[in-house]
Amino acid sequence: MPKYAEVLVDVANRRLDKSYHYIIPEGLPVKVGMSVIVPLKNRQVQALVVKVSDNPPELDEEMTFKPIFKILEGDYLVPLELIEIACWLAETTVCPIAQALHTVWPFLKGKVENWFIPCVQMEDDDVKALELLDPDSYNVLKILHRARRAGLPEKTLLKRAGVEPDFLEDMVNQGWLKKETSFVPKGSSEPVIPVLLDQHLPDNNRSYGSVTLSSEQERVLQEIWKVFKKQQGETVLLHGVTGSGKTEIYRALVARVLQEGGEAIVLAPEISLASQISQVFLAQFGDLVAVIHSGIGFKEKLKIWQDILTGQKKIVIGARSAVFAPLSRLKLIILDEEHDNAYKQDENPKYHARDVARKRMEQRKGLVLLGSATPSLEAYAAAQRKKITLVDLRHRYGHRPLPRVEIVDMKKELASGNTGLFSQSLKEKLRDRIAKGEQSILFLNRRGYATFVFCRECGYVARCPNCDISLTYHSNREKLRCHYCDYQLEILHRCPECGSKYIRFYGQGTERVEEEVKALFPGAEVLRLDSDTTAGTGKHQEILQKFRRGQAQIMVGTQMLAKGLDFPNVTLVGVILADQLLNMPDFRSRERTFQLLTQVAGRAGRGSVLGDVVIQTYTPEDRAIIKAADQDYPAFFWQEIVYRKKMGYPPFSHLLRILLFHEKEERLIKGANALAAQIRIAMAELEKGQCVIMGPAPAILSKLKNEYRWQVILKGRNPDVLRKIAHLGVKAFYNDSLSSGINLSIDLNPVSF
Repeated sequence: MPKYAEVLVDVANRRLDKSYHYIIPEGLPVKVGMSVIVPLKNRQVQALVVKVSDNPPELDEEMTFKPIFKILEGDYLVPLELIEIACWLAETTVCPIAQALHTVWPFLKGKVENWFIPCVQMEDDDVKALELLDPDSYNVLKILHRARRAGLPEKTLLKRAGVEPDFLEDMVNQGWLKKETSFVPKGSSEPVIPVLLDQHLPDNNRSYGSVTLSSEQERVLQEIWKVFKKQQGETVLLHGVTGSGKTEIYRALVARVLQEGGEAIVLAPEISLASQISQVFLAQFGDLVAVIHSGIGFKEKLKIWQDILTGQKKIVIGARSAVFAPLSRLKLIILDEEHDNAYKQDENPKYHARDVARKRMEQRKGLVLLGSATPSLEAYAAAQRKKITLVDLRHRYGHRPLPRVEIVDMKKELASGNTGLFSQSLKEKLRDRIAKGEQSILFLNRRGYATFVFCRECGYVARCPNCDISLTYHSNREKLRCHYCDYQLEILHRCPECGSKYIRFYGQGTERVEEEVKALFPGAEVLRLDSDTTAGTGKHQEILQKFRRGQAQIMVGTQMLAKGLDFPNVTLVGVILADQLLNMPDFRSRERTFQLLTQVAGRAGRGSVLGDVVIQTYTPEDRAIIKAADQDYPAFFWQEIVYRKKMGYPPFSHLLRILLFHEKEERLIKGANALAAQIRIAMAELEKGQCVIMGPAPAILSKLKNEYRWQVILKGRNPDVLRKIAHLGVKAFYNDSLSSGINLSIDLNPVSF
């Protein structure tokens, strides 16, 4: 009796974004999770099997089913759970299923190639005879036998042998060669090594060590464990002040989960933090820990995946994408610094790791633990509504006091004649720390030397011709640079518009702060940590290790400094200008400012000496700055949530943003209006007043990398309704000639505008 397979084709085309059904040829051992080759519209494409059934699907009676052509790798299976996650991702992020599949299972990216393998040995008498009778065939066999593998891809063989494709087919028919269709992953030159499933190794009853906790940490751990034991797929928010020892709770919790036969994923927002956390876990759990990050190569990643699938690795630590690690006994996912924007992916599928974690733990009846000193408003609001459980760590570990915080009004400094970057208070405190042999951190959320170049005569600002932003001056390279596309321009000595010599650098960046610190304190060693100084491999860790070893007294940096770093000898943190984030055109700007100031302030006084923080600002009365200085998250939350409710912003609504891109602005504007019209039609059919449309309008960054950008935003209470409206509107838009050449990016609840 014939069997049927439902497959998802690996083609990132919205018109083909659905499942297809094929008949399984007799004797072909097709299973769910296998990669296969199927015929589709007069070509052969790769597909993933998602269902196998004895019964044909209910389609048109006259429909005939084409057969599956070939299994790519018999043991190369994608777990069913991750296939379900991919389908869920495609639906919730409004992206093609193929893109979602590549995200959850990174080994699907690649190409299908025909490989030719010799069926004979060069020592055979028949082959020796070919040398005289058919030199071209003999040459093909000789090339194949010289290859590092016993075979070569078709294109390579044709090039080396200088023959036509038909010639190779004739050799196959004559029995000299065998042709196989193989899948060669991206980043590899050879067919994939199969990943074997159902090979889980037995537990070795090993001890997972113990963690010494304070009474407060022990209380919090017991509260989290009670929720875990319910096995209902719940979420806990751990709100702990900076330096309260959240990592120790993570370790103790993971040890308990492993003791009960479970496995865990620990996520950090950036590779540097994942590396720091992994050192702690490796010290306790040893070879049970797998560390995943973007720097590892294909073969190494495949080996890690195989170790995970066979049970040799029980703890996976990494950044955002590690949330898809295929642990077969997964029961716990931890997101450290859960508020961080890095947990949201910028490219399709635009998923948030927090949402994926919740979905996976719903499937497994496990627990999601969110940890932060400054939780996202959405997470804290969910805790206040009892949708998730809230536990608090109110004190630093060892009852160390929080740092003293001073807010300096830079308007008064300016009025007193101080035109420099540093207030008198910050200069005095820096001088004091250097004298005592203590360390300081200076924070500024902008790299470069100066923010922009401005002509005082005509108002000209040097801008990137490809992107709608001003160029930044970098003194170390004597260049003006675009931080988006890396367009560079020589230093301007006269205004190109009016010829005036009154063209100056304005604003401030980390390079300028570093230069002024060195001028103020010539004997002090200064390090700078930003994306310019950490561009090389391992540079980030190299700079941090130098500072940790005490090889510098002062570190200047961007928000890289604000996330979870622990330097016991740092007793002073200076925030050069707290207003930069506050004035961003984004409804989350106050939340971001509060989070960043609180986090960076938390780097001070983590050792035995009381820390000091100096926040320099031109708006000392702003609630985000005042509450950050007080380290009072609940007070900030209740003030901010009133504003959000009044304006109808999340968490009281959901936003869906559709970004349109095209090189010609006039064409893009017509397309954006056509899309908005289709969305309004879909709204009339579906939503019955449940959402509103904003736009079309230029994006805040209206031109990037030589493409103009417009956006349409939907706002409503029901995310499913927003997705349906967007799906119908986009589908109708693609059938309109005005959509030709226009690219779209769809993002539900973007973390930034």
